[in-house]
Amino acid sequence: MRTSLRIELADAEGALMRLIGLVERRGFTIATLDKGEMSQGQSTVTMTLDARDGARNMDVLARQVARLFDVRGVFTRDAESPITPEMAPGIVSGIAAQAAAGPDRWRQACPPRH
Repeated sequence: MRTSLRIELADAEGALMRLIGLVERRGFTIATLDKGEMSQGQSTVTMTLDARDGARNMDVLARQVARLFDVRGVFTRDAESPITPEMAPGIVSGIAAQAAAGPDRWRQACPPRH
């Protein structure tokens, strides 16, 4: 099963490697990876993932990714409903605006840790 994650990631040393390593260790293969340009100390990483077998759960992976130290937000593709990602009070995110305005719909998979 192919699915996508969009991750807001702080631009810190080793952050991208920790993200990739976690995804691989949890039984997913990265089909595509796109890292956007850094803005205000963070960047957006969009990954298309394939589960290695049917026992892999994307919601579990999203929660594990959200626990990584440098992750600021995790979003999954929401193709069916035009729900904007829910954001914690006080957090302003460019990715939320893009998700609400763009043709692709994304929903926040986990509340932000920070």
